[in-house]
Amino acid sequence: MIKISGLEKRFSHDFVLKIDELNVAKGDRVAVIGPNGSGKSTLLRILSGAIKQDCGHFSISDGAAPGYLPQSPYCFAGSVEFNVRMGLDSETDIEKLLRDCMLYDLRKKKSSKLSGGEKQRMCFARMLAGKYACLMLDEPFSCTDIETSQMLEKVLDDYCRENDVTLLFSTHLPSQAFALSTKVLILNNGEIAEYSNTSSVSRPDSEFGRKFIDQWRIC
Repeated sequence: MIKISGLEKRFSHDFVLKIDELNVAKGDRVAVIGPNGSGKSTLLRILSGAIKQDCGHFSISDGAAPGYLPQSPYCFAGSVEFNVRMGLDSETDIEKLLRDCMLYDLRKKKSSKLSGGEKQRMCFARMLAGKYACLMLDEPFSCTDIETSQMLEKVLDDYCRENDVTLLFSTHLPSQAFALSTKVLILNNGEIAEYSNTSSVSRPDSEFGRKFIDQWRIC
């Protein structure tokens, strides 16, 4: 589904991302984790087409642009329902989607009047409305409370299962990573420290991976 080869990105003459090779199979759900500044957001931004790499290349096999949800998603002027309909695929049940994302009662509310968490839910729903085969999510529920985040995780999990979606998402939450992913990608200084099945990531091969997971689990 996604193939990466020799991908590099620099900012201020320093490498932010340097990935020699990475393959993500169709239907895989990859949690992208690592310390702050390890390249998580940069990787997702490149794969989504938001920014260009300096060298190397990647391909997404279906040829279509992926759905992308940045940390600070963009809201169009207008109501919540108007915003969600901006990405609407003809097969999407808009009323069900609004209800699933806890937006139905807010559907007539102007986007400018929403809280940070409500805006994030609205933009998440707009992305799901597009019925993308591949999704890139950067800290997707960082502005929501724990209960809301867990409900949205269930919505995302169901969506991926029902539509055989390939998913890459960054997160700082161990519970979210292990609940949603089939694989875990650990980045360190822009390079891959570990890439393995979620079930085996508790025993990373690399020294950095072991130290990071041990520390991460207690955060």
